[in-house]
Amino acid sequence: MDKTQEIMQKVRRIELQARKLTTATLSGQYRASFRGQGLEFDDFREYQPGDDPRFIDWKVTARTGAPYVRRFHEEREQVLLLAVDVSASMRYASSATTNSKLEYAALIAAVLAYSAARNGDNVGLLLYGCHPHFYLPPAKGMKQCLRIIREIISAEHGEEDVSIEEVAAEILRTQRKRTMCFLISDLLAPPDKQAIGKLNYKHELIPLRITDPMETALPENVGTVCLQDPESGQAFHVNMNSTAVRKAYHKAMKAHRSEWDTLFAQLGITMKDLQTNTDFIPALRALFTQRSSHFAR
Repeated sequence: MDKTQEIMQKVRRIELQARKLTTATLSGQYRASFRGQGLEFDDFREYQPGDDPRFIDWKVTARTGAPYVRRFHEEREQVLLLAVDVSASMRYASSATTNSKLEYAALIAAVLAYSAARNGDNVGLLLYGCHPHFYLPPAKGMKQCLRIIREIISAEHGEEDVSIEEVAAEILRTQRKRTMCFLISDLLAPPDKQAIGKLNYKHELIPLRITDPMETALPENVGTVCLQDPESGQAFHVNMNSTAVRKAYHKAMKAHRSEWDTLFAQLGITMKDLQTNTDFIPALRALFTQRSSHFAR
């Protein structure tokens, strides 16, 4: 089987899974959770008793000699941006029966894209961790969903993690209107509070941290194994039977994850942890329910 056929098979498999997972219930929760941007300017009309004087447009009033107010309509359309990390570390899968982090991310992105499409929202894609980055402007419809799946799966082999500052800057440059941005990544890059803070101030950021079960704790009783850094390509031998090695690894991973957790907590950002061997739908439902409750207050 050539590479193109393999990619198309994966795209088709993820498409079918995503359509099945994007149930009416999940779409309804999405609709209640992600609302539009509030009020959008529509037109001017003459002031009438009872109108809010804050909406008087003084320039039009001065030009016409009569008081005019700005009229607005509710903007229901939401813009969704899926920022997906395709760096080399996202290609990792600890077993043949487990999806790679990238395939898992592609399925999550597909479910979110289909939910947005069912709600009539625009959805776009930013792939980073590759060179050059790939940007697909937000658009509506099922064809856009298929394009998103295909681009994630067929992305060129990633490079080393790029700085989150670079990712945030690209999102801020391409998204003029307030956007709902899902950051789907293993978050192995160093955290950057200033960059994340700027991004979340202009847009609404929802990070989804993807991990493989083998990344959280090294296995025991497997002897010395040869490991390779997926981004640098460097190979090294590790004695998995060493308690000190396993403790040091666990401590380092915990400290790195804690840095990100602290940053998100300080900025009031809701983050979801997802493992490739688990069903992510309950986590998305919990996220949607949490947001719906917030809007209902």
